[in-house]
Amino acid sequence: MLKFQEAAKCVSGSTAISTYPKTLIARRYVLQQKLGSGSFGTVYLVSDKKAKRGEELKVLKEISVGELNPNETVQANLEAQLLSKLDHPAIVKFHASFVEQDNFCIITEYCEGRDLDDKIQEYKQAGKIFPENQIIEWFIQLLLGVDYMHERRILHRDLKSKNVFLKNNLLKIATGSSNHHIGCSWGRKEGRNKSVQLVRRFWSFSTSNGIL
Repeated sequence: MLKFQEAAKCVSGSTAISTYPKTLIARRYVLQQKLGSGSFGTVYLVSDKKAKRGEELKVLKEISVGELNPNETVQANLEAQLLSKLDHPAIVKFHASFVEQDNFCIITEYCEGRDLDDKIQEYKQAGKIFPENQIIEWFIQLLLGVDYMHERRILHRDLKSKNVFLKNNLLKIATGSSNHHIGCSWGRKEGRNKSVQLVRRFWSFSTSNGIL
């Protein structure tokens, strides 16, 4: 079983941790700021007190356990175990998961360059286009990350520009139990077919949005 109870209850009462911006979560994570929220929960920038120098900033995804039925809770646990085993430069690194009060928390790598969709919109509004060599470089990184998952019989169920992030201008695919992106397996032949479909989708997206 995953170390699901890693966190200590550092705040008394039943109030969600998101209402305590200075709370020390799981004895090591300090909330810095809210990054966003949606149907999947809320995302925060946190500082890891036990991290190496220069690697302190991480992302915390907070999901109310009360909003998950028992099957979803078990699935989130299993998917967290799976994500913890993924280790590739083109995939957002998964660090830990735990329960803090009534919230299921996931700690992942922080990507300061925001998501690819933001980058595309920024360029479109400025009337700029991406250099062809940059597109090719990101494309290769994307395929390497997807191929890594396919080799492990893992399917990303929601691969889109909003779920692709940039860190030091390197592309990283976001995965996470909070969005139920992961969890389907297949044989190798089907995996290769999915890779071909991804290439076609990416090319179609690039040309239709004027980035190629």
